[in-house]
Amino acid sequence: MPKLIERVLLFLMCAHGVVVAQPAAEFYAGRTVTILVGSGAGGTTDISARSIGQHLGRHIPGNPTVVVVNMPGGGSVTMSNHLYRSAPKDGTTLGYSLPGIVTSQLLEPRRARYDGREINWIGSAIKYTGIISVLSTAPATTLDEAKETEIFIGTTGRGSPAHQFPAIVQALLNLKFQLIAGYQSSNDVVLAMERGEVHGQSSSLQYWAISRPDWLADGRISHLLYVGPPDPLGTPGVPYLGDLVTEPEDRELVDFIEIGSRLGWPLFAPPGVPQARVEALREAFARLMEDPEFEADFESTVKARLNPTNGADLTAFVERSLNTPASTLDAAKTILGID
Repeated sequence: MPKLIERVLLFLMCAHGVVVAQPAAEFYAGRTVTILVGSGAGGTTDISARSIGQHLGRHIPGNPTVVVVNMPGGGSVTMSNHLYRSAPKDGTTLGYSLPGIVTSQLLEPRRARYDGREINWIGSAIKYTGIISVLSTAPATTLDEAKETEIFIGTTGRGSPAHQFPAIVQALLNLKFQLIAGYQSSNDVVLAMERGEVHGQSSSLQYWAISRPDWLADGRISHLLYVGPPDPLGTPGVPYLGDLVTEPEDRELVDFIEIGSRLGWPLFAPPGVPQARVEALREAFARLMEDPEFEADFESTVKARLNPTNGADLTAFVERSLNTPASTLDAAKTILGID
């Protein structure tokens, strides 16, 4: 009889939307957590996601299995749309994206059908130094030369920071960049550089350290300028875009283009995940960032030192970024040719 009463009470509580909270350890024990990566295999996004996925499970209460699944498309917009609208909202499916998903929401809300204010941000392991680099054999290898001589910059498409950064730089500094869009990935642009189709691209120092460390070592590429946090090893003597503009509206465009750099590669959960599980995931991520075994693995595979942002700070940063003035967005859309 007591068991029957217990079942009836449970049924009545569920029928009225009242559910007894399940401890995170009890919920995650024996389960699988899937990290959806908004890029293809290889590159900083995929490699860093797999390093995180390899170590995160032992820090989540209940020690679930963690698997990483690639879902490329639209600069991580395809994955982010899926996570926001269709993925289970129980804390078993997380997203891991390229740094451009907040700027995508600002610039193309009809395509990016998610709201960063409602996403549960778990944390980011690294920020990145965005840098425009060209082959040392290019016709222009400095900013002054690029004001006089045309150079071809390969990009994936206007929705990517790899396109937006050089496009805005070109407008602010009156450079003679010819942007060649349509490549599938940064790796494809590198191959195009080797074939002589383009002279360079916008990427990150982390990317070059992973994909072509020999190019960095032997001076085969030259860096024109950077945005985002400076890298003490890779940016000495390289101009910072923020130091090259003086007008307030130009400074706001620099702040806009740095959103991705300062966001980094974020790990996040969809809206609707029980708050206790969100907090458990955030705490697990914070412990991961202090895990010496993870740090050693991350630095050896991603070729970058940890520079983490916790979930609360990431949430506040996204909120500020989504309040970018309309005038700045209008200027960026005009430069990028976005309606």
